[in-house]
Amino acid sequence: MYKTILWEVREHTGIITFNRPDRLNALNIEMREDIADVVRKAEYDDDVWTLIVTGAGRGFCSGADLKARAEAENAGGGNSILTQPMFDAKYYYPIAFGEMSKPVIAAINGVTRGAGNNMAFAADFRIASEKAEFGCNFVGIGLMAEASAYYLPRLVGRAIATEICMLGEPFDAHQAKAWGLVNKVVPHETLMDEALTLAAKLNSKAPIAVRMTKQALHRAHDISAEQFIDMQNTMNTKLRYTADAKEALEAFIKKRKAKFKNA
Repeated sequence: MYKTILWEVREHTGIITFNRPDRLNALNIEMREDIADVVRKAEYDDDVWTLIVTGAGRGFCSGADLKARAEAENAGGGNSILTQPMFDAKYYYPIAFGEMSKPVIAAINGVTRGAGNNMAFAADFRIASEKAEFGCNFVGIGLMAEASAYYLPRLVGRAIATEICMLGEPFDAHQAKAWGLVNKVVPHETLMDEALTLAAKLNSKAPIAVRMTKQALHRAHDISAEQFIDMQNTMNTKLRYTADAKEALEAFIKKRKAKFKNA
């Protein structure tokens, strides 16, 4: 169905694989459109509870396809590679993974630059292969740091975010772990196994509660403690009436494992 990405669902886990390995999965317009479309699909598919995002070959995503942009400009197309499709803001590709309701795991397998960072940093979990390497050199091509400048201060604090965004220097997976930017660094050959194991753990929880927890975590940056308590009470009132909450209570009483149904 897609030309630039692969999409599959395994046991409530959707897996997006960026699939332009000959260009280190650099983003062209078609790939951006494919990502936006598959995020919509995953968001509204009740069978998908968790999402994994990774890349084929040596790269996670090397950023915008500058070669394609240059070719478009030479052909009289202007800066067409930078013209974003008119998506609803929720599905605008750099922040899509952060704004969708379901948890997202970035399985970072290799080279990650520019817009690739934007997508990785928007995820809820980041597992990095030992071969992963990062760089946020937007300033080197005359641009500001896009969504990375939004997510990085929240992930690593303003000082480190400023260093990453303003200097644009590359750094490896172990430096990313030291900064708290990734949850775990693993051997390259075990990356997807680790991501699938994490997805299975998330899928063993009540899916609606997981989604509301993600929403609460995101909104906590922008509201007062009093507003948060109001939101918390509203959410938990709704959750107590879900079938999954009733199943969890029954499982606890009967000392068995809960069987959640996303309901």
